[in-house]
Amino acid sequence: MKKMFLIAAAALVSLAVSAQDLGKATEAYNNAAGLIQADKAAAVKGFKDALKQAEACAEDPEGQRNALIENCKTNIVNFTLSIAKDMLKDKEYDKAYDQLKLSLEEATKYEDAEVVAEVNDLIPTVYVAKGNQLLRDKDALGAADAYQKALELDPQNGKAALNLGQAQNMAGNVDAAEDAFKIAMGLGEEKAAAKQLSKLYQKKANAAYKAGNFNAAYDNAMTSVDYEANPTAYKIAGNSCVKLDNKKVAVECFQQYLSLSPNAKDAAQIKETINILKK
Repeated sequence: MKKMFLIAAAALVSLAVSAQDLGKATEAYNNAAGLIQADKAAAVKGFKDALKQAEACAEDPEGQRNALIENCKTNIVNFTLSIAKDMLKDKEYDKAYDQLKLSLEEATKYEDAEVVAEVNDLIPTVYVAKGNQLLRDKDALGAADAYQKALELDPQNGKAALNLGQAQNMAGNVDAAEDAFKIAMGLGEEKAAAKQLSKLYQKKANAAYKAGNFNAAYDNAMTSVDYEANPTAYKIAGNSCVKLDNKKVAVECFQQYLSLSPNAKDAAQIKETINILKK
């Protein structure tokens, strides 16, 4: 009988200690919650400490321990992500990327599928945002590198491909720009990419014309209008055909020029040229 009493007494002491430990864990949780507005990183550390303490406690009939554990996990995941979003707002893109990777680890560890999906969507946008900023700062090569990373992380990101083309074009890497625009066309950015390709080939046509390579000028000009009809390309094509003594095609190109730009400053001159070519 005495032995049974001692066992019961030991159980009571164990319950008392467990309740006391759970109280400390709860206090640690509340302290962490109080840090959220001032220092999210310190708050996350506090929630991790509270989680460790709560997990060391014995289960209680009311389920307070388990509820505390779940709240700690939820806050660790949410505020780790929130820190990354703050870094994005502050344009600290490299830090934001590292923080998002950490957020992904935490969300995966605690099986938060919703946050895992959100982070996976956010990670490529970090590099798109970085590229946009570098492009505004006229750092075309840096921007191209950022967009390339975004595209590697999300190969279906048409916007990243389109921006990559613009950055490469700005950097003077015409072939790389063309490749990127063509990728963008297949990723939902057909209209915008076609417009950029039209401009790119128009630029090629103009350069070829100035260099006296009239066949290349004509070919590039017609490729330009294949992507998007524009008067300038037709005019280059027409002038190239004049140089090549191809009057019939020159007339057709100039007529297309006037059709797209009837009020052009040189409209009268082009009409006169057409009349001369028809004779």
